[in-house]
Amino acid sequence: MTDAIDWQALIQKHLDGQTSGEEADALSEQIVNNDAVRSDYLKAARLHGALGDETLELEETIPFTQAEPKKDRRLQSVTWPRQLAAAIFTGLFVGLTGIGLVWAMNSPRSDASFVPIANGDFQSLSGPVESGFPNRFGYWSGNPAEIVEESDGNQSLRFMKTGNVMGTPGGGAANCSVFQLVDLTSLQQQLGAAHSESQITLDLSAQFYREAAPSDADLPNLDVAVRIYLFQGEPEFVSNKWPDAGREADAVGKKHFRLAPGDDASIISTSCLMNPDVTFALIAVSANSRAGGTTPIPLGGYFVDDVQLTAIKQPILPVRFVK
Repeated sequence: MTDAIDWQALIQKHLDGQTSGEEADALSEQIVNNDAVRSDYLKAARLHGALGDETLELEETIPFTQAEPKKDRRLQSVTWPRQLAAAIFTGLFVGLTGIGLVWAMNSPRSDASFVPIANGDFQSLSGPVESGFPNRFGYWSGNPAEIVEESDGNQSLRFMKTGNVMGTPGGGAANCSVFQLVDLTSLQQQLGAAHSESQITLDLSAQFYREAAPSDADLPNLDVAVRIYLFQGEPEFVSNKWPDAGREADAVGKKHFRLAPGDDASIISTSCLMNPDVTFALIAVSANSRAGGTTPIPLGGYFVDDVQLTAIKQPILPVRFVK
């Protein structure tokens, strides 16, 4: 009976947190006993950023404190749901067969460092951001958005309206995304041999907030998101083939979150693993209408600030399976 199951589809369904108990048990058994399914699962989980530090809670914590946000607002931090992390961990390593695993916990501590991105705090910018998809490193561009200054002098990025970033005639206009290409070659050179003994995770975070606007009633499903894609090669490949190029990324991390007017500002983050061959990242912050269609939609009071990219180095922990 299991031969008739589309394991690729079931893996994707499981990573999205949508499998039933029976499906999760079947997949768990295959991951333990079927090399091909286990390999497919690991590849898919890597693309989802699901095997990074967001899913495995280790005994030792990362000695890293996020920079204080510029705004005097109450904040909440949003990462992958704990339930999904537990489901992925359980589905991957523990099945009905009773097989478990043992992690070595006496490894060195992890460490973290900031990866430079251009104008992550938007303080040195003014007016509208450049339109269209970026084709070089170190600047923000995308759908209609602008830099706004508040009464205290702080500056943020405001999402103005959805659009089609590639300008494709009749193309979808469901979100307002602002992108930046980040060169990772210097980081890879600094890490050097660390790749052979450590797991490197890139964490993208941003602070979002929402103010009431006249269009709020027309956008009941709108959410905000952070996304990171890792690639090999030159950025022109992505610039010329977006959004199809996203399917060819070495790793992907993304997190969506819904904010209501008046909610506390939220720091939203996502992570993905970085292998030694990756040369650049594409990062994106966005507001998504979830409405589909090709007509641009005004978005009102959605803002983002304090975009940060962090490299987290963790020791590769030895694992052994036990009955």
